[in-house]
Amino acid sequence: MPDVLNYKCPCCSAPLRYDGGSGQLSCAACGNTFPLDAVQQAQQVEDAAQEQGIQWDTERDDQWRPEEAQQLKTYSCPSCGAEIVVDDTTAATECVYCGNASIMPGAVSGSFRPDAVLPFVKTKEDAVAAYLELIKGKKLLPRAFASKKHVDKITGVYVPFWLFQCRADCDLAFRAERSHTHTRGRDRITETEHFLVQRGGTLDFDGVPVDGSSKFDDTLMEAIEPFDYSKMQDFDVAYLPGYQAERYDVDAQDAQGRANERIRTSTVEAFAATVVGYTSVVPQSVNVRLQHGQVVNVLAPVWMLNTKWNDKTYTFAMNGQTGRLVGDLPVDSGAAWKYRLRIFLGTLAGVVGIAALLGFLGVI
Repeated sequence: MPDVLNYKCPCCSAPLRYDGGSGQLSCAACGNTFPLDAVQQAQQVEDAAQEQGIQWDTERDDQWRPEEAQQLKTYSCPSCGAEIVVDDTTAATECVYCGNASIMPGAVSGSFRPDAVLPFVKTKEDAVAAYLELIKGKKLLPRAFASKKHVDKITGVYVPFWLFQCRADCDLAFRAERSHTHTRGRDRITETEHFLVQRGGTLDFDGVPVDGSSKFDDTLMEAIEPFDYSKMQDFDVAYLPGYQAERYDVDAQDAQGRANERIRTSTVEAFAATVVGYTSVVPQSVNVRLQHGQVVNVLAPVWMLNTKWNDKTYTFAMNGQTGRLVGDLPVDSGAAWKYRLRIFLGTLAGVVGIAALLGFLGVI
C-alpha cells in the first residue's frame, strides 16, 4: 500500500475532498461531484495504466546453409553501406537504396538467413507502367526523372521485414463524455457527463510487420503495405535470381519497440470502435499481456527507383505483390519559372489584344 493516498478529480486532476452532506467526493476546482466507488474504480484504472512489458521469442535459426551460401554474393555500397545479397549470376551496377553506381563485391557472411519469402507477383513492366503513370502530366518535373535510361533502372529488391505474431489479452479504460445543451430562461446551459468505460478481450495478431532495414524510412515501407502474408513461402534461394535482396541490419530485439507500438495502436482502435454513444472518447489506460509471441524474418518484394536531384534522393517504391506505390517528386525551379513566364506572357498578350480590339471599335 502507498504511504499517502489521495484521489484526483477525473475531469481536471485537482484534489478531491469528501463532502459529508452529499456523501460524495467533490472537486473545488471544477465543481463536479463523484460517488466514492466510481472514483476508487478510476484510481484503480490509473494505477494499472503502466503497461506490462511484452516479451517476444526471438530465437531462430538464421544461418545460411553451405549449399545456399555458394550461390550468393554480397555487395557493399561505399556510399550508404547497404549490404545487398544477390545470386551468383547477378552483376550489381547500382545501389537501389541511394542510387550510387559504384558497389564492391564481397563474400556472404553473417547470420541473416530469412525464414520465409513473399515472391514477386508484379513484373518490371508493371512497375515501369506504374511509375510512368505517376509522373504523367507533371510538367514541372525535372527531365532526368522521365528519361528512358533512368526509368529502366527500376529494380526489384527483396526487403527484410520482421513479422511479430502473438495473442494478446487486453484490458483498456476510456474516459468518455456526453454533453447536451438546454436553455433555462435567458441562459444557455451545457451539461457534461463523465464516464469511465472499460473494455477487455483477446486479439490475435497474425504478422505485425516491421521494416528490418535502416536504409528505408519506416513510413515509406508502411505506406506500401499491406502484403498478403498468406502467400508466404519457406525461404529458398531459387526465389532470388533476377532480383536483389537486402539483409536485415535492424535485429528483432531492436524492432520490438515498433511492433509493440503498432500492436498498442491497433488494440486501442479496435476497442475504441466499440465505445459508442458519447461525445468524446479518450484512451486512459491500455494493458496488453502477450501470449505465444513469435518472430520470423521474411523477405518482401519491392520495386524501387532512387533519383538524385540537387543533392537529395527521391524514392519511388511499389509493392511487388499488390502494386501499391508511393513516390515523392521534385519541382524543377527553372521549369517552374519558365512555366509562370509563359502564362504571364500569354495573359499579357491576351489583355493587349483585347485592348487593341476595343480601341479599334472605339469602345476605349
